[in-house]
Amino acid sequence: MSSRFFLGLASLLFLASLAIGGQERAVIEGRVFDKETRSPLPAYISLPELGRGVSAGPDGRFRIALENRPTPGARVKVVAWLIGFKKIEVEALPGEPLSLALELEPLPAREIVVSADSGLGEDKPQAAVTLDRMDVYRMPGTAADPLYASHVLPGVNSPPDASSLLIRGGAPDETAYHFDGVEIIHPFLSQSLHESYFSIFDNQVVEDFNVSTSGFSPKFGDALSGVMDITAKDALFKGEGGLGLSVFGLNSYLGTPLAGGATLIGSLNFGRSELLSVLNGDDGQSFATGNSFGKLVIPVGRAHTVRLMGLYDRYRFSQEDGFRAGSENGFAALSLTSTPSSTFLARLLLSRTFYGASYRQEGVFDTTLSDRAWQGRLEAVLDLDRHFLEAGVDVMSRGQNVSWDAETEDDELVRAGRRAVYVSDKFRALDKLYVTAGLRLSSLSLGRPGWKTDPRVSLAYLLTKKDTLRISTGVHSQYGDHFTLAQDGSLRPRSAYHASLSYDRSTDDASLRLTAYGKEYRSLFLEDETGAGWNNGGRGFARGVEIFIKRRGRKFDVLGVYNSLSSKRMEGDVSVLAPSPYEISHSLTAIVTLKGSRSSLGVRYSYATGRPYTPLEERVWDETGEFYRPLWGEPYSSRYPSYRRCDINGTWNLTLGRRMVILYFGVTNLFNARNILRYEYSADYSVRNNSASIFGRSLFLGLYFPFF
Repeated sequence: MSSRFFLGLASLLFLASLAIGGQERAVIEGRVFDKETRSPLPAYISLPELGRGVSAGPDGRFRIALENRPTPGARVKVVAWLIGFKKIEVEALPGEPLSLALELEPLPAREIVVSADSGLGEDKPQAAVTLDRMDVYRMPGTAADPLYASHVLPGVNSPPDASSLLIRGGAPDETAYHFDGVEIIHPFLSQSLHESYFSIFDNQVVEDFNVSTSGFSPKFGDALSGVMDITAKDALFKGEGGLGLSVFGLNSYLGTPLAGGATLIGSLNFGRSELLSVLNGDDGQSFATGNSFGKLVIPVGRAHTVRLMGLYDRYRFSQEDGFRAGSENGFAALSLTSTPSSTFLARLLLSRTFYGASYRQEGVFDTTLSDRAWQGRLEAVLDLDRHFLEAGVDVMSRGQNVSWDAETEDDELVRAGRRAVYVSDKFRALDKLYVTAGLRLSSLSLGRPGWKTDPRVSLAYLLTKKDTLRISTGVHSQYGDHFTLAQDGSLRPRSAYHASLSYDRSTDDASLRLTAYGKEYRSLFLEDETGAGWNNGGRGFARGVEIFIKRRGRKFDVLGVYNSLSSKRMEGDVSVLAPSPYEISHSLTAIVTLKGSRSSLGVRYSYATGRPYTPLEERVWDETGEFYRPLWGEPYSSRYPSYRRCDINGTWNLTLGRRMVILYFGVTNLFNARNILRYEYSADYSVRNNSASIFGRSLFLGLYFPFF
């Protein structure tokens, strides 16, 4: 064939491409980002004159196809808005890329908001206390678990060896957990007081999380001390995933766009402790875990999105002495989100959660429990320019069953229904003063009938663009243990009155937060003098200060947090105001991370004063029963030894062929400190045994193969 033929064919293809291009729809596309940090923002982009809109992706990019090509040179009105940022309006020429910079407008939805972005985006809310994706991955001792990562936040007083959050002197069950809107009642694989190890949340599928320690939004209820709100990854614009192998097991993740704008996200993980135990010279006990998660996002029309989600976790534990424990945990959920306009959003969420656990010691006990709940939530958001309104309704039907002896089927069963409504308004009262006022009403079919009213107010005053003063106050109620409520129909929900004052300073490379707070407990559950019933005579308080500092450099990152706490409670069988069993009066964490072009090395040191405990003064022989009876001292008048732990970790990015491979390692409890969690006594109380943390010195190795 002659060169003339190839020239003619090339010309034909060129003309055809022009013809095809001429048939394409005009588009409005671009990127939206934070004006100060240049981080991408998942804002809502609308064309109000044409009645079209779309949410930007986690990378801040958006694309809106126009049904009809406008007149050449005609511009289209574009509106961009996101909660916490000032709404902007611009005019755009179809086909020309847009760059939309949003300026912060600190609407204090929560007194303290902490974000740990684990996904594609780098969006950060208006807060001085911020963790990004790499903070979580590089943080020594966290295993990239968002619950462990949250321990470096101000107000979280948990010992580093436990996942459960002790927030400002509150008990573990005083924190509520939400995952993509679903209230998770049991967020741990293994759960006991102060010793809840490993959460059910897979960090590979987590987009971000917020921890609220005081004055949290009325959207969240049935929590006295705090809320952890976790969001899963959502609509993706390109595929991603990875495969990890370590001495603990296998983890895998896949996220991919589908036809019609849909997205599929899933993960599957398996872990066994045998190889890890051999590597660290620790035997006598073993455990195995399994985790799976799936999410399907389906756009329906221009303004509706359907989401289907499911999570399942399994845990098995055994010891040489014959003790066995296990749990199964998960949920299934369906949600419908509608955005008929740029100023209104509504979401309906229906979910089913389930939890089952068993604890067996041959010849001693055989206990099983189950906890299942149906939940429905209807939420709406209305942007009236000067006022940002949120309102919603949530209902829950929950059933719990405990069998103390499998052979005799000695069961306890309790069922309850909970209802709640809430409303909040965020508005600008003065040029530099922003107000959030909210109200939550709730009721439960157990205990004293009627509705509980919880008002909340937060103020934020902009001293400068980098300095913010925040004041927060509110009432928070929690119904507590349903078995206790079922025993007495006159019990009211427990209450906590929060007040806090914070100063934030945030610059491009540094953050500082100083906070002073007080929390007063009322109507806590207290045993009657006879020990046969309960009343609302309990009370308590928690007061403290917090300091959080984070500095980001070119080669070094430094993070430090200090918490000081004083807390007393009169609750349960303690009829006097005594030190709280959840009080860690001083805690300090410091993290230094060295960053290289292909590697990182982090060192973390944690210190915490010991928790209070009730000492054993002596033992007395009981002639009638012929056994030794303990005589205990003043409630919680002694303290366990202080807690110390040093962790290191590192990553190294390699290229094998054309594939990137990440090698990572970690050493937990580098100096093998034997931190005491509790004391246990022999049957005759003659010997006291130290029950130490399961986290002795241990080495962790792994490889991760990202793909797409």
